[in-house]
Amino acid sequence: MQQGFSEPVGSFKVFANKLIDYAGIFPPASLSLAQAFHNYLFYQEGFYSWMLSNFICPAGKLSELTGLMKHVLGDRNSIVPLSVIGSSGNNLKQTLGNFETDIRLIDEFNKLHSSHASVNAYELRLPDELSADSGAGKMLDTLDKINYTLQETLKQAVPCFFEAALTNDFHYCISKIAEVTAVHNLKGFNCGLKLRTGGTEAAAFPSVEQVAYTIFTCLEQKIPMKCTAGLHHPVRHYNESVSAKMHGFLNVFGAGILGYTHSLEQKQLIEIIEDEYSYNFDFSLDGFVWNGVTVSEEKIHEAREKLMISYGSCSFDEPIDDLKTIELL
Repeated sequence: MQQGFSEPVGSFKVFANKLIDYAGIFPPASLSLAQAFHNYLFYQEGFYSWMLSNFICPAGKLSELTGLMKHVLGDRNSIVPLSVIGSSGNNLKQTLGNFETDIRLIDEFNKLHSSHASVNAYELRLPDELSADSGAGKMLDTLDKINYTLQETLKQAVPCFFEAALTNDFHYCISKIAEVTAVHNLKGFNCGLKLRTGGTEAAAFPSVEQVAYTIFTCLEQKIPMKCTAGLHHPVRHYNESVSAKMHGFLNVFGAGILGYTHSLEQKQLIEIIEDEYSYNFDFSLDGFVWNGVTVSEEKIHEAREKLMISYGSCSFDEPIDDLKTIELL
């Protein structure tokens, strides 16, 4: 675990900077909040802290987190950045009701711990009826309500990442949420789309084509995206525990960065996402290279800032151990 330290090449450090949101309480790790938070504080002080982004905490556990915040008081100078997982519902009425509770909990937590923790993002799975609705007005009104309320509560704009309820018409759901988010962002927000890239069973993994379509759509609409679940490992491979091919974070983020820089078509994105050979993902003093296509450090940074934000993982050690195996760390 995090042994054998070596300094990676600069282009990879830019690629993987603040790449991982730590979500230790979620499956398959399923740690207690106390253990996950302890792990996060340990990682924050570690050699690979530059790869670590937000601590993922459901809104409903913020009160419990308050009791653990004593560990970041005193001489500790670092702030704990949080991404709060919103409490969704079976329908819009229930979701908005749960959001009111979330806001109260966020407000209480922020007032107590604003000097030691920062709510940097809010993530919410939108109810099915918003995806199924043929119009866009109801979804836009919902996004407006959530962001204006968050901004008023925290006295600053907080990026929100909305996860669509994916019905049988994947393309329609992704296109709709991306288009509505882009319109919403015209009001001064910087919100994006959240894609679930895996889970604990084969059915939870979107196809290569679906991942490519999501990246392409976010590029087209000029909105950021983040991923969650299923990206424990750098490169796409078959995993026996879920009886499915798992996506690799080098594949997914590499496709987004290359797509952003070179305006790639979906077919080209698919080729990157389905590549199962780690040696095809090369990092050098010149930048990131895949199949002869190069991206400079400057463009990697720009693509990460504007498009490929981060991914949620219940493990921080597994990605690091795998990166050591393929000699990127």
